[in-house]
Amino acid sequence: MPDIPGNKLSVLVIEDSQADTELNIRLLKKAGYDVSFTRVETEVQMNEALAKGQWDLILSDYMMPSFDVSRALEVYHAHDSQIPFIVISGAIGEEKAVQLIKSGVHDYLLKDNMARFIHVIERELREAANRKELISISHALAISEAKYRSYIDHAPDGVFVTDENGKYLEVNEAASRITGYTREELLSMSISDLLTEESMKEGLAQFGMLSENGTSRADLQFRHKDGSMLWWSVEAVKLAGARFLGFTKDITVRKNAIFEAIKAKEELEHLNRRLTDAREDERAAVAMEIHDELGQSLTAIKIDLNWVMEHLSDTPKSMQKIAGVIKLTNDTIKKVQRISSELRPELLDDLGLATAIEWYADEFEQRTGIRCELTLEDVPDWDKQINLALFRVFQEALTNVIRHSNATVVTINLGYKPEGITLVIQDDGVGIPGEKISSGKSLGLIGMRERAKQIGGTVEFEKIRLSGTKIVTFIPLPKQVAKKP
Repeated sequence: MPDIPGNKLSVLVIEDSQADTELNIRLLKKAGYDVSFTRVETEVQMNEALAKGQWDLILSDYMMPSFDVSRALEVYHAHDSQIPFIVISGAIGEEKAVQLIKSGVHDYLLKDNMARFIHVIERELREAANRKELISISHALAISEAKYRSYIDHAPDGVFVTDENGKYLEVNEAASRITGYTREELLSMSISDLLTEESMKEGLAQFGMLSENGTSRADLQFRHKDGSMLWWSVEAVKLAGARFLGFTKDITVRKNAIFEAIKAKEELEHLNRRLTDAREDERAAVAMEIHDELGQSLTAIKIDLNWVMEHLSDTPKSMQKIAGVIKLTNDTIKKVQRISSELRPELLDDLGLATAIEWYADEFEQRTGIRCELTLEDVPDWDKQINLALFRVFQEALTNVIRHSNATVVTINLGYKPEGITLVIQDDGVGIPGEKISSGKSLGLIGMRERAKQIGGTVEFEKIRLSGTKIVTFIPLPKQVAKKP
């Protein structure tokens, strides 16, 4: 456990979801921390919190309706903060993950995989404590050369001193071990001699920040003497006399593990998208077959039975029997039409999302007796995949209402703004248990999240305090689409 008095932990949470915030705080408390926290979701709130509070840890969502992690990092750097900054988000690509780390994020976690959460927290708190101690020691060493020299020689991490041009003035044995160069070789080199082309721009930017602000932290890619590419965590402080003290740690294994995990997740998501598309194509094909083949055959049977009934002069019992068969055929035709529409509603493709939701809600109400209250805005039909994904989320939500909620009323709100489409479904039933929201076994909820994730959206589940469940789906629209009239 990190060296925090009484295990007290003051956490600043940048998050628009109260449910996600409470889940993360519960995990920290379960791990033995005495947690106090404040949740913010705007730039103004974050500025006020950093100005007023003393924080041990920052947990941030990646994207919020009016605030994102890029702007949060600008605020963070503006306060010259050294607090561990950890991003917890849905899936992001490798390029964005690298950008986050380059921008100063200490680590990031995926919301659907929090197994590393406590390990990452403990590691970053421990390293923050070490950084604080090392910085304190570095200033003390400037006064006492003997103590300074002793620490340099015995520090477990690579320690180096450079001039204002990045030329090495002093290095320790660990720095030689990490780089592969001897101490004498390093003292004839500068930082730019070791940086890879990919990290050169970032390294120069960090050195400029160090000169201006007095501190910097970055994960940079270096070239080992043997030619291999390594990732190092570099933290530095400005000393007197235009000198700079830095600490280097080899984090190649951790970086490679992160990149491999991101790549594997992206491959899995690509496979899920392909499977979803294949399933929808199959549904469309089956719906067409049912509608065209089975529907036509039943209609022909109905016509023939009506003809027989008109031309048959038999007993009333025979007429009654034929009438019953005609009614059964009618009912079967309606069922075929309903099944075909549920597999792939023609209304969705022909008249749009709002009309399809209205039709399905009416069918649902007639079938179950659960009243549906609708507030629907027309959604521009720019992308049929967006409409289809929202309609499938809507279908799954109503299926869950039937199975689990014991509800009497469901309210459905479909809203459109230039930044995106929002679908809110809320019932007055018993409410979804909190543990089910985060459970990996709730296949229906996972399917809804995956549907939205595949088109860049999110689905959030919330148990209403008094009764019922609220499901909020948000699909952001690309800027070029949002600007269309």
